[in-house]
Amino acid sequence: MTPDPSIARAFAERPALMLRAEDVRKTFTLHGQGGIGIEALAGVSLDVERGECVVLVGPSCAGKSTFLRCLYGNYLASGGSIAIRDDAVPGQHLEIAGAEPHDVLRLRRNVVGYVSQFLRVIPRVSTLDIVAAPLVSRGVEEDEARDKAAALLARLNVPQRLWPLAPATFSGGEQQRVNIARGLIAQHRVLLLDEPTASLDVENREVVAGLIVEARERGAAIVGVFHDEDTRGRVATRVLALSAPRAPAAVAEIA
Repeated sequence: MTPDPSIARAFAERPALMLRAEDVRKTFTLHGQGGIGIEALAGVSLDVERGECVVLVGPSCAGKSTFLRCLYGNYLASGGSIAIRDDAVPGQHLEIAGAEPHDVLRLRRNVVGYVSQFLRVIPRVSTLDIVAAPLVSRGVEEDEARDKAAALLARLNVPQRLWPLAPATFSGGEQQRVNIARGLIAQHRVLLLDEPTASLDVENREVVAGLIVEARERGAAIVGVFHDEDTRGRVATRVLALSAPRAPAAVAEIA
């Protein structure tokens, strides 16, 4: 794919810009039903700079999770462009559509963190090692990575007796806190958060909100979905309202 010079210019002129999405669209094709196309996302555009937390809002059919998955590269956008600053090369960015898989994996390892709604792990791997893994993949010594994982799990109120165990049999809230710890431990410069507090009680939602605010204040660029209004109000700097496909998205500043 030929690089878009306007995107390159935007990243060069705006040093704080970390993520740019322009007119992102996604259509799912139902091959088992005669190739019918279902439009899930239509024409969403967004710039996110360091220190911003943009919260996606809208009805369940608006494509909020779909948009996050397109940003992360789990879904290939059907149209539009997505670019993320690539700190491996100063002043450069990676356009997700058409990027080589090894470049996307490198970006995920070093720049983009993603917390999904569900924990997916390898069976029989301990909770401590699951959380430490993003640091180990960057070359951090295992003992140091485990120490940082232990500190984060403790802050998230995951009982120490669970750390040596695989989380497959944990409660939903415990699994989600492990998921959050794994997603936040590496302090990625871009964070994509898909309902991270959905299965948490009030106390643990407050802990997670505090961690997100800390990430924002150290300069992370964050895009997230939060159905809890209190959490949304605490972490958001802007709101991007998504409507059903074929309706435009509107951005509103948080006072």
